[in-house]
Amino acid sequence: MRASCARRWTPPKWNAKKPPERFTMREFELLQPKTLPDALDALAQNDAARRPLGGGTDLLVDLRAKRVQPNVLIALQKVNELRGVARVNGHVRVGASTPIAEFLKHPLLTPYRALHQAASVFANPMIRNAGTIGGNIGSASPAGDTLPPLLALDAQIELVSASGTRTLALDDFFLGPRKTARNANELIYAIQLPAKENSSATRSCFYKLGLRQADAISLVSVAVWLAREGEKIRDVRIALGAVAPRPLRAKRAEEILRGQIFSETNLKEAARIAAAECSPIDDLRASAKYRRRMVNVYTRRMLEQAWQNL
Repeated sequence: MRASCARRWTPPKWNAKKPPERFTMREFELLQPKTLPDALDALAQNDAARRPLGGGTDLLVDLRAKRVQPNVLIALQKVNELRGVARVNGHVRVGASTPIAEFLKHPLLTPYRALHQAASVFANPMIRNAGTIGGNIGSASPAGDTLPPLLALDAQIELVSASGTRTLALDDFFLGPRKTARNANELIYAIQLPAKENSSATRSCFYKLGLRQADAISLVSVAVWLAREGEKIRDVRIALGAVAPRPLRAKRAEEILRGQIFSETNLKEAARIAAAECSPIDDLRASAKYRRRMVNVYTRRMLEQAWQNL
């Protein structure tokens, strides 16, 4: 790593003898690589005290709150290899540093309706323009807005290190609250969206339930992808957010519907099972009982919406 891309950040001095605790941050070294090999060199030590920095909309908050205290931050804003959207070998490949706002306007991304809907309710315009898809995935928040749509669309994630690249199903990437399968020496390189998941015989949709219209943390979120064949549901995926330690697929509910006639009875049963598959918590924003009930309600509504739009 060239010395020119590193500098040490020092907290500002305060006039008071002791600054307020909420304003203090420990010193860290800031690396600013300009190429992917330089960024990977900086991570090659496999040191958990080194953290990649994308848009910073989550990580900087965590730094101020002292939830994380890295010794080194590796800023990725100048690494062009992590940007871009392209159709590659039967899928749409989205670079990890692509801003969330791109899902509202890029012609290859807007047809993925569930992702478009999630981006439209993602925080606020400023955060959508700064926050990245790789950062939202890497944060692994159970309430991350883009995560249920990506799971419902059967997305895959590319991880890259100095020793090579590997690809995982996104469902295998999330291990728990803010825990992922990414090794400390790896970067999230890109996500892959199957192009066939966006054909004329398929539809996806997403709904986020929050306490307000903007800048809301999800109480419950539901994403559905559905493929139709005549009057039958050829295939279906249901993904839930904010109701378990990690974003999850409601796989038992999917099995109830797969290959079956689209009917009121089957929808009710699938929604009931989806609610049983989640494990919500009680907190200041909502009770577990309410969240489970809303999973039932919105799973059914999203299935109906996807079917009606086919």
